Amino acid sequence: MNSKRILFLLLVCPLLTFSQVGIGTTNPTQQLDVNGNIRIRGLSNVTGATTPVSVTEDGTLVTGYNNATAPGIKFVGFLSHDLSLNLDYNFKDIILSNELLDLLNEYNTTTGRYSPTIDGYYKVSMDFDIGDYTNNSKDLDILIGLWDFTTNNWVLRRTFKHRDNNNSGMGGGRNESYGITNYLQLRQGHSYGFRIFTDYDSNVTRDAKLKASNSGSTGTSLSTNFSIEKVL
Repeated sequence: MNSKRILFLLLVCPLLTFSQVGIGTTNPTQQLDVNGNIRIRGLSNVTGATTPVSVTEDGTLVTGYNNATAPGIKFVGFLSHDLSLNLDYNFKDIILSNELLDLLNEYNTTTGRYSPTIDGYYKVSMDFDIGDYTNNSKDLDILIGLWDFTTNNWVLRRTFKHRDNNNSGMGGGRNESYGITNYLQLRQGHSYGFRIFTDYDSNVTRDAKLKASNSGSTGTSLSTNFSIEKVL
């Protein structure tokens, strides 16, 4: 190769390196400018579902189906039947055996344990109904949250009083709805589960229930559901 060709390549290569590439356009405005739709086969999944795309720290595009680090909803489960809260000052495990979504198979519908496949920060949401408590003069104390079975401690807990029927105008066993949302750091190798704790006043009928559905004159629908969403 003669010196003129070498000089030409030395002059042209930097221009090619920093040039803008257009696909479907002759006037690109970025280093890669696509006028049309983009298909990335590596992001496809076999579920038939559409999922958001995230960017890893090195700039790689991923989804929750092909990378466990990707943010997004990982689990949504419903209570499939009423859970009787007939014990005083005791725990009951909440097992969500009706799954709507379990992206990475992290939830066991038999044991009610959630085991994340990767460390991260998660949004935990609990929407639930308490009903069938027919006492109209005593309150029911409720504690509910997420328990770490690996370290035997709460990672999320909330307490409240259930005043279901303290008004003569309310019907017996009327449902009350509650919602809890918090952001937690969950760890790989740990096993988590939802629990509820009840404390009745003395001499009251222990007939409250965590309700799987809400029923009334306007119809019936599923009510108690918990979800886990990876944020970071």
